Amino acid sequence: MSSNASCNLLKDVKPFKTGWRVRVKMLHSWKQNFGGETLECILADETGGKIHASCKRSQMFRVQRGLPIGEWRFVENFTVSQAGGQYRPTNLQYKMTISGETVISKSDLQNNNHFLDLASYEDIIEGKLNPYFLIDVIGEIFDMRTIQTVKVKNEDRKRVVFRLRDTNGNDMECCLWGRFTELIESHLQENEGKLIICLIRFAKISYYKGNIQITNAFDASLVTLNPEMQEAVDFKERLLQALLPLAIVENKPAYKAVKQQAEDWDDVQVCSISEILVAVEAQKCKIVCSIESINTGWGWFFFGHDANGCNRRVTRIGRNDPRRIAQNEKPLWRCENCRANVTNVSPKYKLHVYVADDSDTCKLMLLDSVGKTVIGNEAVELWNGSYDETNPEDLPEPIQNLVGKSFCFGISISSDNVTNGADTYLVAEVRGGEEIHKIESQTAPVSLIESGSSIFSAGEVSKFDPNSQNSAEDVTTPFSKRKDNDDLPDVTSASKKLCTDTIKPEKTKTE
Repeated sequence: MSSNASCNLLKDVKPFKTGWRVRVKMLHSWKQNFGGETLECILADETGGKIHASCKRSQMFRVQRGLPIGEWRFVENFTVSQAGGQYRPTNLQYKMTISGETVISKSDLQNNNHFLDLASYEDIIEGKLNPYFLIDVIGEIFDMRTIQTVKVKNEDRKRVVFRLRDTNGNDMECCLWGRFTELIESHLQENEGKLIICLIRFAKISYYKGNIQITNAFDASLVTLNPEMQEAVDFKERLLQALLPLAIVENKPAYKAVKQQAEDWDDVQVCSISEILVAVEAQKCKIVCSIESINTGWGWFFFGHDANGCNRRVTRIGRNDPRRIAQNEKPLWRCENCRANVTNVSPKYKLHVYVADDSDTCKLMLLDSVGKTVIGNEAVELWNGSYDETNPEDLPEPIQNLVGKSFCFGISISSDNVTNGADTYLVAEVRGGEEIHKIESQTAPVSLIESGSSIFSAGEVSKFDPNSQNSAEDVTTPFSKRKDNDDLPDVTSASKKLCTDTIKPEKTKTE
């Protein structure tokens, strides 16, 4: 048949005949051994329409040679059948089967489009996408956990868990298996400390412990690190300019979610506490201060809903249900954000502290992501495991040890502070010891800062990672359950100030 003969678009092919002619490009192929060895392919036409194609082992070599990755070809005379399976690489309802009657010929079309169909993080997290269909997703890798070898059907398999972040501050967990783990391991060794963009084509939406998780669908998925295609370059540029959330903030008008503005925190001015107390407009600033005491009237954590990246505060319900008490079931909670009764909750930091510098004192609030950076532990690691109300004066040792230490905090002065008299300021970033010494050298001496008293050693700058989370798999024994002679990690400087005063509670209104 002449190359000038008309072609059909993939969306138009139907099962009623085999005499179709399409012009397609091979995007991806892999071998599959379910019910006999086959070659599975994903083909795209010039409009971006995609179809899942397959051939038996007897045709495998011919198809691999005739349909190289990234090249355009005419494909004629093939069978069209109903697409099935739990994880489908395209949303087309039909599937192509290549047989010995199928003719494959060259095309002179030049089109380097990768035909990405990137899924929205919001749609994934909110459960709007059908998990039976594989998706394309791109993001920045962060919060990488230790690569593990686990038993799966009596076989050792490697896996790596990390989080992916988009340009809007959304993030979600990702778990890759097998050869993809080795790919990431090798890339990390060669690019240590550099930003890594991960593109996963034909990824699977799954759920692990009630949370959304992106993972590979066996070999049907395609993983590329720091891809050079234009879409990835554009994503990286947007990411560097993105407004990323710096803390998980409750849904209350007093403390709106703080997002990092386009300007660098290095350019934000340094203020004294006395200056922020008389601020007349909403702004960001940095203060160098020492933690004087913990405000135990607020407790140090709240229970948040873990599913679907919610993390919002939940309210316990059904306390007096005799059936749940008798069966020793998990407590039931109400998540108003998700409008559901839930049981999968965990502690999240909400720590109120009194701080001081040479000029004055003020109250700061550290939410979960900031708290993890400052304390060095997940809240669940310090939790005693009880869902019942606890004595707020009974603070875990790592929190008690904050008293007397010095920090450089990035502070958000909200409109509520300026116009409504709110006297608690939200901590949006934590800067390292080098920042403190830099500020000292450029401003008048601050008597409360002593050499080495910072939580970070001099010469180190630890910029706050807004979405960083410590791996739950790294937790051994919670602090609340350790014996007195257990070694407790000291994440602060060895020359820290000692706490000589009793932690001072202040009676405040509860939430």
